[in-house]
Amino acid sequence: MITGPLKYLRRPFVSNVKEGDKVLIVTDTRQDARVWQAIMSIVADLGAEPTLAMFDPRPADYYDPPAVVAAAMLDADVNVLVASTSMLHSPASMASMAADIPSICLDGQVTLEMFQYGAATADYLEIARMKHYTAKNVFGENAKTARVTSDLGTDLTYSVEGRIFVPPLRGDDWDPFKAYKRTEEGREGSPMYTCLFPGGEFNVPPLEGTANGVYAADLTSHHLGKLDEPILLEIEKGRIVDIKGHRDAKRLRDHLRDYGDDSAYEFPTEASIGLNKKAQIVGSQREDKNIYGAVHFGLGTNSDVGGTVDSNLHMDLVVLQPTLYVDGVTKIERGEFLVPLDRDV
Repeated sequence: MITGPLKYLRRPFVSNVKEGDKVLIVTDTRQDARVWQAIMSIVADLGAEPTLAMFDPRPADYYDPPAVVAAAMLDADVNVLVASTSMLHSPASMASMAADIPSICLDGQVTLEMFQYGAATADYLEIARMKHYTAKNVFGENAKTARVTSDLGTDLTYSVEGRIFVPPLRGDDWDPFKAYKRTEEGREGSPMYTCLFPGGEFNVPPLEGTANGVYAADLTSHHLGKLDEPILLEIEKGRIVDIKGHRDAKRLRDHLRDYGDDSAYEFPTEASIGLNKKAQIVGSQREDKNIYGAVHFGLGTNSDVGGTVDSNLHMDLVVLQPTLYVDGVTKIERGEFLVPLDRDV
């Protein structure tokens, strides 16, 4: 049994790293140094060879690391993504996973404490099973239309027709910390081969160009962190046409202008439901988006999860207490599930 203050952080490494492996730890100078130091100790303790790749922070989430690091990622046995900007969807990360090199993804604005309590301590086998039942009971394989509302102004409708991917129902022998390929879920063409930690979400890539309405992000966002006030995104035919609000809204407008491309305004390219009962509000999307019953919608790239959009950005924006309707039936009400997540309906 794994014990001690780093017992939760050790779990994905015990499942993915074996003696003699070349393990590349990808980080930057803004990240909590205690995290990568702890990871190097864990990897060495497992008999593998840790190498640290540290660089200046990237300007935006999912931007590539320096070219020399991207090349090194293709020569590793396991890549550990733990930069302060998320890199899972970056071209370098996609290339390494497509080459059958697994990634352990712990990146974003994280602290060592986040791997000692909260989302990291959850029952991840239970979460894996809840993903299956979320696909079947919240949506259903033949779901067509979803609508999300919230007390703070969200009212967004979009099509999910043909986009519900049902993860296998995992048995007792399933290792929930072992990296796996998302093609197992029917996401054809996805290069994703990863363990996300902390994690706990079920995601759907909505049908592009179908969303209309308003999305009021009220909790956390990539790059922006915890929001001081809601950001209202006005959506027409699957694109952001206006961003309203105060300071955080301006920060988002500026960020998309400076670092986005035309495809960064596609929305939502991801619609996800949080399934982690231990997740807490910490002000980092790495944890906050997994809060049980929360939703987060993404903009930009979704080709890696079953969609068709490629962008140089991907950003998640979280709503804490949403109501979700699927084909007119209420499935989540103010963050509370109205269907079971432990058995078929």
